[in-house]
Amino acid sequence: MPDVVIVGAGQAGLAASACLSRQGIDHIVLERHEIGASWRRQRWDSFCLVTPNWTVRLPGQAYDGTDPDGFMPGRDFVTFLETYADRFALPVQGQTEVRAATPENGGWVLQTSAGPMRARALIVATSTYQSPSIPAFAQRISPAILSLSAADYHVPDQLPPGRILVVGSAQSGGQIVEDLLASGREVLLSVSRAGRVPRRYRGRDAIEWQDLMGFLNRPAAALDDPRKRFGGEPHMTGRGGGHTVSLQHFHTQGVCLVGRALTGDGSILNLARDLRENMAGADRFAAGFAKDIDAYIASSGLSAPPDRPEPDHAPIDSLQRFAEPDSLDLAAEGVSAIIWATGFRFDFSWIAADMFDAFGYPVTDRGVTATPGLYFLGLNYMHSRKSGIIYGVGDDAIHVTAQLRSFLNA
Repeated sequence: MPDVVIVGAGQAGLAASACLSRQGIDHIVLERHEIGASWRRQRWDSFCLVTPNWTVRLPGQAYDGTDPDGFMPGRDFVTFLETYADRFALPVQGQTEVRAATPENGGWVLQTSAGPMRARALIVATSTYQSPSIPAFAQRISPAILSLSAADYHVPDQLPPGRILVVGSAQSGGQIVEDLLASGREVLLSVSRAGRVPRRYRGRDAIEWQDLMGFLNRPAAALDDPRKRFGGEPHMTGRGGGHTVSLQHFHTQGVCLVGRALTGDGSILNLARDLRENMAGADRFAAGFAKDIDAYIASSGLSAPPDRPEPDHAPIDSLQRFAEPDSLDLAAEGVSAIIWATGFRFDFSWIAADMFDAFGYPVTDRGVTATPGLYFLGLNYMHSRKSGIIYGVGDDAIHVTAQLRSFLNA
């Protein structure tokens, strides 16, 4: 019986394993598929990280390449994780799904696809974004139209000839639109309420500014709505070295923009008349971000060049003349496929512990729960904004495993 079982072999689980290995704590990492499974299986082939390479760091290993300000392709990050596991000889057992976890006799009993297992402590490192969240009405869309989630989209060639509708304009939706446009496909985009940020502003990348201003250390308590812990991310991309993404730029590239998808049946998709509202909201988000940077520069005395306006992302007055339809006839528009970039959901119901909030999200103190021997890693806003991204998971892993060691030694 290992002292500790870690569930999940992504960056969070591997970071925890490396820390436990350093401390000589007996453990095993159980993974339903293989190392970096979500990066392999739930991303399109051309996917790139949206955070710069300098943010790729785990305990004992950080990015050491020649392009720290570049953006690593997803497949290269999988290689980074595999190399990390090999370097530290981490005990990963793949093709093993954990189906239930129950506290018993001061430890944990796990029901897995490989049989029951016991451990003194459990680290859940399965992330916030686990399974695609597709609206129920998607099932009523005509079967003549291919319907798939963002996690199931990999290359444009897997889609039938015709126009493609992407539903959702947060980070994944925007990047998938770019991928489709690069292949010459005609695209319609059902716009959501996601914000946007400039890729670079006043000489620095957006993530570098967020780090300097302390935004990445912002705790969940600072959010005005707790649901923002697991909401859509502002559109941003690392494709082609990284550049700003905006709805108006998509418009100039020929993307047909419409409002949010509300319901659908057959070939008819019912829409909200909120395109201009959502577009203005995304621009306000970007303007607010820039204003925060300007204030930080002024207050800190930092030297920074002036902003260089990006004409393709300025508000387009002609958009005001567009009618905002309340429905879309997919067949008449020649839509052959819908990609649902409508977010992901989490499910921790397999853990028999009373330590979840009203949303089913774990309540922790930087990954440490009130349930003895139960810990979490890699969740959005688990401790701070940085907890849910590669850049911050290592620091959280060091903290959690130190607390776990104290628990085991008590």
